Amino acid sequence: MRSDAVATTETTADRSFHRVVAESTGDLHTVTSPDGIYLFVSPASQVLFGWEPERLVGEHQDAFMHPDDATLVAMSRQHALETTPGAVTTVCRFCCSDGTYRWTETQSTAVRDHGEMLIVSTVRDIGDRRESDLDLRRQATTDPLTGVANRVVLMDRLQHALRRLERHAGLVAVLFLDLDRFKVINDTVGHSTGDAVLLQMADRHGRFLRPQDTLARMGGDEFAIVVEDITTAEAAVALGARIVEAGRESFQLAGERLTCTTSIGISVTADPQHSAQELLQEADLALYRAKDRGRDRAEVFDQDLRTRAVSRLGTERMLRRAINEDRLRVEYQPVIDLRTGATVAAEALVRVWDPEQSRLVEAGSFIEVAEASGLLRTMDDWLASRVVEQAAAWQRLFTKKALTEVAINVTARHLADTGFAPSIIDDLAVYDLPTGTLQIEVTERVLMEASNSAMTGLKLLRDAGVAGGLDDFGTGYSSLSYLRLLPLDFVKIDRSLIRELLLDGTERAIVASIIDLAHALGLAVVAEGVETRDQRDQLLTLGCDRAQGFWFGRPGSSVSIECRVLRP
Repeated sequence: MRSDAVATTETTADRSFHRVVAESTGDLHTVTSPDGIYLFVSPASQVLFGWEPERLVGEHQDAFMHPDDATLVAMSRQHALETTPGAVTTVCRFCCSDGTYRWTETQSTAVRDHGEMLIVSTVRDIGDRRESDLDLRRQATTDPLTGVANRVVLMDRLQHALRRLERHAGLVAVLFLDLDRFKVINDTVGHSTGDAVLLQMADRHGRFLRPQDTLARMGGDEFAIVVEDITTAEAAVALGARIVEAGRESFQLAGERLTCTTSIGISVTADPQHSAQELLQEADLALYRAKDRGRDRAEVFDQDLRTRAVSRLGTERMLRRAINEDRLRVEYQPVIDLRTGATVAAEALVRVWDPEQSRLVEAGSFIEVAEASGLLRTMDDWLASRVVEQAAAWQRLFTKKALTEVAINVTARHLADTGFAPSIIDDLAVYDLPTGTLQIEVTERVLMEASNSAMTGLKLLRDAGVAGGLDDFGTGYSSLSYLRLLPLDFVKIDRSLIRELLLDGTERAIVASIIDLAHALGLAVVAEGVETRDQRDQLLTLGCDRAQGFWFGRPGSSVSIECRVLRP
């Protein structure tokens, strides 16, 4: 029978399809009967799939198709016969002579030759394209470093999990994970080692998960886990505890033994109306509490945090209205030279005018919400422009007076913005302010966790004559020796140390050490929160350069600063 099929091919296919074969490129061309028997196979079968053409002729297509695709191929033959004229495209897997399969795209057309219906097909190898498509899909859904899911996939899984609660009662939990002090690893042993830590931590997290759970990297050193099909919140808490415990195991990388603990925030819901974004935000709030309580622990979102979340939402709305209604204000607190008693600088502090209570709202009640909501960037931009303008006015007014410096507080995220430093430098040029007039203060906690981009922004400003200061120093986030690595001009000792200065000899020793080390590094020292004469005298004895606090003056308007400087 096979030799008859070959003969049929030679008398029919050669006559009817000679031109097709002659013009063939690298694609495989075939002719099959309506029931799927190969009648003609072009030589490309050898190049593409390793089969001599004669090996296929007389055989059924099904013998060379992946079993899962055989039905699809049969349907495509029938479709081709029913849609004459016209081509039918099929994507399926073709068996190679070595037993492997290659993805192919086949275009089939039914033709009538001497009263006989035949199916003419062009088969193209799309294995490389298929792999490329799969790679693109993987890139769109997975984290390129760790191989776990990305934020997009996690949010999709979380939304589906919440919808399933409508049909099946149960609980859905989100665990938000952050690696403690991960920036220190990057800074001390390099980013390649940091990447290795992320890979190993992702592997550790995954060990505790079930197939229905989803682990995703949210960015940087943050991960999140969606936990489905649990009946108690305790199950999510137990999972968090196991992950925290595993995070305490050290790593042996690049010849170093490293430890990078994990802080976790947990949120749980049985409500299908709970939005995925809300659940993630709640876990994030619980994560913040875990960090505030010492890190290396798991905390659960509860009623207390819910109440705080509602309060935060109200604060955020208040801030948005204040920005839109131009109700932001600036107050200035004087900074005193301890040796001369002269007002030599001022710290600019943003305030919000509350028309209902006819008072200014201090930053302490809204600054955390402003940063978390992204509004702080807008407020910082507004503050910077007002302060530069005010500094220029004071330069003209205080021609022979002591005050020459004005400080503003900024976030590390703001410093990392590539447009922030150039905008400040442009403002300084517009007003022709001399070097040192403007100062930038960043809190110790923020700067210790800042990115390289933030450090670059600080260096750019410093090179342009903007002094850099480390605010709230001594709150326990960094070592004294770390100061030498930072592009700084001064440090501000946190008020918590000044408050205990006269009560505890330990606090006095710490303050003395900070002052001595800062001076050894060429840095000026400013003490915050000075409220008594005795505190001032102690600081002067210890060699502190400057101070600010209620003993010298509360924050006030620009006019209050002018009166201090210009008074006889």
